[in-house]
Amino acid sequence: MLGLILKTVLVVVVCLVLADIAGALAVTVFDILPFRFVSAALAYAIWLVAGGLCGFFAYNFAGAWASSKIDDADWSAGPSARRIGTGVLVVGLVVVAGLVWLFDRLFWVRGVASDDDYVPDSLPHSAVFFVAVAGAMALNRFVLMPAAPAAIVSGAPNEGG
Repeated sequence: MLGLILKTVLVVVVCLVLADIAGALAVTVFDILPFRFVSAALAYAIWLVAGGLCGFFAYNFAGAWASSKIDDADWSAGPSARRIGTGVLVVGLVVVAGLVWLFDRLFWVRGVASDDDYVPDSLPHSAVFFVAVAGAMALNRFVLMPAAPAAIVSGAPNEGG
């Protein structure tokens, strides 16, 4: 279990840093270049997509790293995939919550935050980003994870037989 926690923390933090860098570059490019019809909503859209992709990749990479290897099969097809997926989700949510608390104490409460469109400086953009990360991880766990194999009940009548 400790291996799952450490691997998940490492993967989530690396994915968050990479998504923050990619989002900052995208916001900067769209801010500098003279595109037509660029609005304030574009920065929110960039952080929503960056957060969603970050959550999807972090969940999949952490689950694949923490699970036992299966012959050419996805880690989510393994017998312990639901347990590992739940662990990855819980640890990922704790990491995101910890970062939100840290940035709240460092930037948002003290008034240090700027009006720029960057995470973690801007509270609204950061909220969109972190909610998208958490939502994508939860979506992976509860919607995209294969269903548990049906339990065989002895003595149950067969359908159509």
